[in-house]
Amino acid sequence: MHTETYEQIYQRMKTRWQEESGAVCDEASDIAIRLRVLAGEIYNMQTETEWLKRQMFPATATGVYLDYFAEQRGLSRREAVKARGAVSFRVAEIKSVPVAIPRGTVVSTTGIDPVRLVTTEDAVLPASTYSVTVPAEAEQAGARGNIRAHTAEIPVSVPAGIDTVTNNAAFRGGADREGDTTLRERIRMSYVDHPNGMNAAYYISKVLEVEGITRAGVMSKPRGAGTVDVYVAGYSGTVSDAKLLEAQTVIERSRGINVDVTVARATSQSYDMTVTIIPVAGYSQSEIVSLCTDAFADYIASIPIGGTLYLGKLGKYLMDTGCVETYVFDSSMTNTSIPATKFFVAGDVSVAVQS
Repeated sequence: MHTETYEQIYQRMKTRWQEESGAVCDEASDIAIRLRVLAGEIYNMQTETEWLKRQMFPATATGVYLDYFAEQRGLSRREAVKARGAVSFRVAEIKSVPVAIPRGTVVSTTGIDPVRLVTTEDAVLPASTYSVTVPAEAEQAGARGNIRAHTAEIPVSVPAGIDTVTNNAAFRGGADREGDTTLRERIRMSYVDHPNGMNAAYYISKVLEVEGITRAGVMSKPRGAGTVDVYVAGYSGTVSDAKLLEAQTVIERSRGINVDVTVARATSQSYDMTVTIIPVAGYSQSEIVSLCTDAFADYIASIPIGGTLYLGKLGKYLMDTGCVETYVFDSSMTNTSIPATKFFVAGDVSVAVQS
């Protein structure tokens, strides 16, 4: 049903009233005011009805109503994840005594909306040493914590004696709370590839219950009949020993009878991007390179274990940056598939910007 606009409803009511009464409805009259109020209520009712109809089906439901459909399929919306990396603390001159760097030390990027990074371990910069690198994570969960190398150089709560800080490598693995589009696709796939207690979809659904595991692939009969290997990875690719053990425990409780199932880390396979960009006016070369590099990393992270890298999809990620008018990939780049034991990671990136 097509929802009428408020004005269409009012004009229809006004015309019908004039037909029935034989009088002219003056816009300043009492009846016109009454008709406008009633038209507004009818319009609100129609809008609410249309919205309610969309919430009745997973293909069109949104927000909490889509969550209800996910629960019916044993799924839940993935929460936001913090980006992880490491921060290097450096002194200009060698100290005679060690410098303690406690867990929770904060550094930040520049700008009006900086990203704050927090160390996750206690560390010490030894005497007679210029620098030490400490694991850290973004203070707030979300994709904006995925910062480039050498961008977090502002000391916030750094111990006295430390002269400079930086992140020598990019922070990766940060992800926003799962949106409706991705959740809706997972719900759809739960109908298309239904877990039945023995198939690949079943084992994948089980290991994805473990927080921190976001991608999984299955290899059947790798060690003969009755064997299954499940390969897992996280947002940043790595999965800790604790998460690996937790996933194995989940599988052991739910595996099929006489089925030997092993959970292992998937291994990475790098993919290089060489692209020539014809830019949209108003962007600097450094901005274009940065945006395209980040878009490449985001697309790589979205490809499942054992998936296929499609140049068309990569091109869409580039176009969605808003800075690309068009692009040309190097002839060495092709659509590439990998086995269920591997996941893609971003390799070398070369972005040429045409003036």
